[in-house]
Order: sequence, then C-alpha cells, then structure tokens
Amino acid sequence: MGAPKTSISSFFLSFLFMISLGATAQELPPVVNFDPVDYGAGNQNWMISQGEDKNIYVANSSGLMEYNGAEWSLYPMPNRTIVRSVKVVGEHIFTGAYMEVGYWLKQPDGQLAYTSLTDLFPKPIKDGEQFWHIESVGEDVVLQSFEGIYLFNTKSGEFSVLDLPAQEPVTGLYKAGNKIFFSIPEVGLFEIDNGKAKKVIPASQLNGIEIIEMRQINNGLEMVSRRGKFYRWEGSELETYNLELSEKLAGISLFSALQLEDGSLVLGSVENGLYITGRDGKIVSHFRQENGLNNNTVLSLFPDREGNVWTGLDNGISVINLDSPFKLFQDNIGRLGTVYTSLQTEDHLYLGTNQGLYFRKLEDDDFTFMPGTNGQVWSIQMVEGNIFVGHNNGTFLVEGEEAKKISDHLGTWTVKKYWGRKEHFIQGHYNGFSLLKREEEGFVEYPMVKDFPHSSRHIVTRQNGEIWIGNEHKGVFRILLEDSLRNISSSKNYTFKNTIGITSSIFEFNDTLYFSSRNKIFQYQKGDDAFSEKNELAQILKGYKRISGRVVSLENEIWTFGDSQLLNVKLAQLKKGYDLNSIFIPKALRAIPQGYENISSLSESRYLLGLVDGYLIFNQSLSDPLADYELRINRVLVSGLEEDQTSISRKEAGTFNYKLNNFTFQFGFTEYKKFLVPVYSYRLKGFNSRWSNWSPDPSATFKNLPFGDYTFEVRGKIGNELFSGASYDFEISRPWYLGNLAIATYVLLFFGFLFLVHLGYKREQEKRIRENEKNLRMRNLEAEKKIMELQNEQLEKEMAGKSKELAVSTMSLIKKNEFLTSIKQKLQETGSSSEVRSVIKKIDQDINGEDNWKFFKKAFSNADKDFFKKIKAKHPDLTSNDLKLCAYLRLNLSSKEIAPLLNISVKSVEIKRYRLRKKMDLPREVNLVDYILAI
Repeated sequence: MGAPKTSISSFFLSFLFMISLGATAQELPPVVNFDPVDYGAGNQNWMISQGEDKNIYVANSSGLMEYNGAEWSLYPMPNRTIVRSVKVVGEHIFTGAYMEVGYWLKQPDGQLAYTSLTDLFPKPIKDGEQFWHIESVGEDVVLQSFEGIYLFNTKSGEFSVLDLPAQEPVTGLYKAGNKIFFSIPEVGLFEIDNGKAKKVIPASQLNGIEIIEMRQINNGLEMVSRRGKFYRWEGSELETYNLELSEKLAGISLFSALQLEDGSLVLGSVENGLYITGRDGKIVSHFRQENGLNNNTVLSLFPDREGNVWTGLDNGISVINLDSPFKLFQDNIGRLGTVYTSLQTEDHLYLGTNQGLYFRKLEDDDFTFMPGTNGQVWSIQMVEGNIFVGHNNGTFLVEGEEAKKISDHLGTWTVKKYWGRKEHFIQGHYNGFSLLKREEEGFVEYPMVKDFPHSSRHIVTRQNGEIWIGNEHKGVFRILLEDSLRNISSSKNYTFKNTIGITSSIFEFNDTLYFSSRNKIFQYQKGDDAFSEKNELAQILKGYKRISGRVVSLENEIWTFGDSQLLNVKLAQLKKGYDLNSIFIPKALRAIPQGYENISSLSESRYLLGLVDGYLIFNQSLSDPLADYELRINRVLVSGLEEDQTSISRKEAGTFNYKLNNFTFQFGFTEYKKFLVPVYSYRLKGFNSRWSNWSPDPSATFKNLPFGDYTFEVRGKIGNELFSGASYDFEISRPWYLGNLAIATYVLLFFGFLFLVHLGYKREQEKRIRENEKNLRMRNLEAEKKIMELQNEQLEKEMAGKSKELAVSTMSLIKKNEFLTSIKQKLQETGSSSEVRSVIKKIDQDINGEDNWKFFKKAFSNADKDFFKKIKAKHPDLTSNDLKLCAYLRLNLSSKEIAPLLNISVKSVEIKRYRLRKKMDLPREVNLVDYILAI
C-alpha cells in the first residue's frame, strides 16, 4: 500500500535555529522532516536501513516503510504488528516484529513481497516475543529479542539459536567492526565467536551499565551508556572518558547513538533531542523540537551513503544533511523577526530586522538586542569606517555594541559616501534625501534637500558629484547640488515605460551604472545620456526568471534573485567579460518580501542571506556532489476504466489489453538533501512527442490511451545538472473488433456494401434517367404548350388588332354610306332634274361599289382567315351576297348597321336574314348570329 506523497511543507523542512535569545543560538545544517501524515504510517520509527538501490527502509509501528526519494510506501506485516527492526542484507530486507521474523524481496513490479521465517525457527517463538535489533556479518544475520539471540544463514536458509550464559533478558545487540556483541547487564558483555557466546566484559566491571552503542579501537572498545556516560575497555578495567561531555549530558537519558566516520558522535536522547559532538567530545550541534527536529525522542539513528543522518523519532522522521554547504539560523517564534540586512565586522555579526538591530560576537552564539533601535531596520553599511544603520526612525551610528542616533529625518533607507564634498555622506529617506557631515565632535545633520519629495531608497554617488537616485515609481534621477547642499542645481528624470515597480533598483558594477527591473537590466550610456537594454550584463542574465528587480552590489560582484536560485555575476579572471554562477535555493526556503532580498559577504566565498525567520549561510565554493544520482522509474501502474491500479514490471516491455489503457509512472532520484530539489520533464512517444514543462511532481498519468506502441521517457534536473532519463516501452493491443480477422471481415463487408451501393446506385441512376427523360419530355411539352400559348396570344393580339382595324373600317363604311344615303334623300326631296338624278346615281354607285366590298373582304379575311371556307364548306349553296351578310353578322352588326352597307332598307336586311336561315336550314330555336359566330 502506497503512502501519501510527501507534502511540500515537510519536504521543504524547517531549519534548525535558536529559539531563545537567552539560550545558545546555532547555525545548523538543514533538516528534512517527515511526519506521519507525509509517509502515511504510524508515529514511531524504531530502526532504519538502506538498500543497494539507495532506498531507505524504516521499521515503523504500522509496518515496513520504503522511501525512494520521491514516494513513501507502507508494507504491513502479515499479523499487522509493530515492526521493531530492519536490516538490508544484499537483496533481502530482513524485519523483526512482534512474534514475526522474515524478509522482503523486491518484485519486478517494484513492490515488496514478504517471506516469513518463523516456521524455520528451531524452537517455537515465545508468546509476546519481539525482535528489537538485526545485524549482519557476511551471509549471517543476527536477530535479537529480550528472550535470545538467533542466527540465520542466508546461503543455507537455516536457523540456529545461540546458547546464552544465563536466562536473563538480552538488552542490546551491537556491531563493532566485523564483530557482533550483545549485552546481558547482570551477566556481562559478550561477543559471538564461532557460533558461541564469548564473554568480553564481566558483570562486575559493567556494574549494571546499559550500553547503547560501541565501536572498536586498536586495543579494545569504546562505549556509550544510556545515562550519557562514555567508557573505554582495553581488556582489564572499564574506564570512563569524555567527562566534560558526560557532565553536560547529566540527567539526560540517551536512547540511541551513532559513531560517524570522521570520529564525531551523534547522540539521540529520550527527552531532549539530538546532540552532535566533535572528535574532541565537545557538543557541536543540538537539535530539538524547538529548533526544527520533528520530535525530542530519538529512537534510532542511521547514516546513509550520501552523508545524511536519519533519525527515527517517537513522532516522525528527521534527516540531517550534515555535509551540506548550507547552515541556517531560524527564528520560528519571532524573537528576531525578518532579517532585512546584515553586516559582519572583525568582531561582530549585526542583523537588522523588522524588530530592531541585533548583534553577537563572532565567538559567541547568543544574539543581543541593541537598545534604542526598536523598529524597522532597512540597512547596515560600513562607509568610510563608519557603521551606519538606516532605520524607520532615522539614522544610527554603531560603535561596537552601542547605537547612537545621528539623524532625526523620518525613515532612512540607506547612507552613501558623497563624493562632492569631503567628510560628507548622503542619506536616502522615505520622502527625499539629506546630507551628513563628519566633524571631530561628531556628525552634523543637514536639512532635507528642497524640491525633491520622492522616496530615495537606492542611491549611487559618482566622483564627479552626481547623485543618482532610483525611485520605484518615477524611475531614475540624476541630481547635482548647489554649494549650500540644500538645493538642487540641476536634475533630470529617466523613465522606463512598463518596467518600473516596487522591486526595481539602481546599482553600480564595474564602474558602470545600471537600472534593474524584474524583467530587464538597463545600462547607462554616457555618450547618449540614456539607459539602454543592450548590454553584456543583461545578455548574461537573459533566460533566467528573476523574482524581483533587486540587485545587491558587493565588491567586484553582484547578486540577483531568481525563481529557484541566487545568481552571482563576477568579473571573469581569465577572459574579458563576466562569469555567472548559480546557487540553487528554492524560493520557498528564502521567503522574504519581494524587493527586500538581501545578501552580505562574511568572508571569501561565504555569504549570509536574510530570511523571513532567520538567515542562511552558505559557502559558494562548496556544492553537493550530483554525479552519483540516478533518475529511475520506480513504479508503473496500470488500470482499466474505474478500476484500481495494479503495479506491473517496470523493467520489461509489456503488452496490455486494450481495456487496460490508464497508466501512471512514478519516478525520481534517491536523494535526501534539502536544497537539491529535482524537477522532471517527460513525454510519451506514440502519443505526444513533446516534452512536458519542468515540474517537481515525480509522477505522470495518462488516461484512455488508444491502442499502439508507446515509449515513456523521463528526464530530471537538479540545479543546472541535467540527467538523462529512464524509459519504459509498452504496447496496448488492438481490441478484438479491430483484430486482423475482424478487419478482414470489415473489408469484405465493406466491399459487399460498396457492391450493393453500386447496384442501388446503378438502379437509381437508371430510374433517374427515366425520370429525367420523362421530365424532359414534360418540359418539352410544357415548352411547346408555352410556345403555342405565346403564339395564340400573339395571334389573338394580331386578331384583336385586325378586328379593331376591321371594326374601324366597317364603321367608316357605315358612316360614309349613311352620309351618302342622307345626301341622296335630300337630293330626292329637291326635285328630279337630270343633274340631281345623275348625282343620286353616282351616290348609289359609290355605296354599292365593288371596291368597298373588296376593301372590307380583305380586312375581314385578315381578321378571320378561314371563315368563308368554313361556312362555304357547311353551306355550299350560299351566294356572294349571302356571304356578305354572313360576314356582317359575324361582326355582330345589327340590321340597322348592315342596311347602309348593303344600300338597302332595314326591312330588306331582315328579309335577307330570313332567307339566309332558310338556306342554312337552321331550326327556329337557333339564333342566326350565334350560329355564325360559332363557326
């Protein structure tokens, strides 16, 4: 069962510090803390060991724990009891528990499998028996309980029981050199020699001493007792040594001890944490719960192969990075506050915090508050042999262990040498700047310089008298003062669009002036009287993510602050230009308000970095070795939809059913250093060939992967060191419905479907062709009908025109004939002279003239071409006069209108109509005009 991931708060441990100003304050190595929530198991941790793969194994009250540098895993015992001891021997991980002994072996999937050895015991395990300690020499494993000593040979797989000299509890098992010892306080100290117990120190010499640790020396043994006393045995008499250390440990009950290779000693107590002594026996460090240790009861100690000391505690685990180049002083309870500035002189170390000014002598460990400096301290500077303190209440001058206020101007940021006048200094305040003058009787304060109400936090002074002031909101000012030093003679403001902010700063490096924002660095170009982005310093820092524009300028070097590292730039020694170095310290471990980052030089290559809760000291010339670190894939987990994940072999390529397509990869380094924070990038070839963004998360999950071939690759980075990664090849098989047989079936079905579609398409095409032909015929018929309609319409229009023309001409004839008839009647009334009769004759000729009929007949034929043919065909006996009458009747003329045309009376017209009906043999009920119109 896997434990929860280590929380960031615990992985980025608490650093050791001195919590009380009245007690010893120490700059201690960093510590990584793990509490039960981090590793997901019980509180107590009884014994620790390390495997050949560098994994750490811990005997915990809930079972065996394994830590690979990235993930914790918990393996409970079969009987769910407390594991009291653990020892890695080759590939075997032996554990001793309550009435249970056995070993664990790593399986191909990375999990541990347990094999119990209790059935091999030569005698039954006693009720309640617990195995407290395990040691090994070669292929032999030695287990100790209060009831006895047991020997197990890993080659033969056989157990044996060591014959004890007395039936008394065995209180301890020790390994010194290649020899195994055990103690029975009431009987003596024994060595296991050739499978037998050999007495080394008799009970009369031990006198009830309970030994917790021993080591071999040339002529004998050196031992540590539970009461904190130290003994040496050289074969005749038990002698005490380290008396001064014993006195300091008086009243302290020790539970564990560890001898380091350099001769120093680590002592774990029951109630007061952990002590580390030097080779001379003096206490070098004291780790407690108050200054960073997880718990004050140290149950076990173990040195790993990277120089760390693992402490199994009554509540959690702490890892001390003893060989780290970093030392920390951390103020967890706020006695000092946030360190905004620091300065080390030949005799003292000064700290400026948000609570005031503190100091200590270099040979001491205690910090003392400097009276009168209550409040925010912004800067401590050595200028021309004077120690100036920029304070919220003004400016202080420090001499040794006393501070004297020399300026009452509110809020002093900084104090600089003013090159314009000898013995003068310039002060930057919250709302402007002023000057100080050093005289024999002390410092004289000048009034605030007029007409400059801006915050003057960053100041650079030049030997030509120029004062350069950087303001977080206004940019940079270049100022020259009048001789009175109270007024500005000239001023110029340089602005920087979209780059000014509260973290910006102005600084001088290599006799050159710079302005820095969070993202850019500008160099002042004197010839152009302008700041330019194009400069070598900006180029060398390009590509680094800086968290603020704060740049600290020290002698011949500058420091700026990146997201995961400090960046140091120095003048190159063997070439022209600059050298850039990185000190990797995660941002989370150096928290301080942005823009107020600070660093000071203590000595060559040693620096002090101010923190929110103390300070960090590091040696730039030292670094943690990275060559031995190896990036590994620790576990590969696979599952189907909504199923629990199963661990699989991570060493061999696998082929998985298409339903098992959710993969999780766990990877990481087996490293346990606080400041070595690895980040990872990965990709899954076959799914996405692009590398992921760098992240500290040591796992990657892919869900619902389609079938195909894949290669998972991971790479890691610690600081600037890039580690080529591990890889895992696997395949997700095709689902059955995408197998070869299924695909062949699909192909056949597809072609069959295409054939059916083709047939259907062909039939559809034929149907469409027939429909198209039918539609075409219909369209042709419609077109012809339309043409006929248009023709008929045209004919109708023509007929209408001709009918109109005929009507006009007919009416003209009628009018003309009526007119002539009226003239004829008048002439007849005047007399019957020959001239009159001649005119009347002429009129009759004109009315009955053949030309009138021809004209009418032509017009009538144009309007009604086939009428005469049709009526002649029906009634062949009709005369020309009958046809005339028929034509007039077809025009629907009345008898009155017809009479003038025929030059007869109306009555004569009626008679003609009667005769015409007779010739046509029309029935009485048939109207003559309707009949003629219907022809």
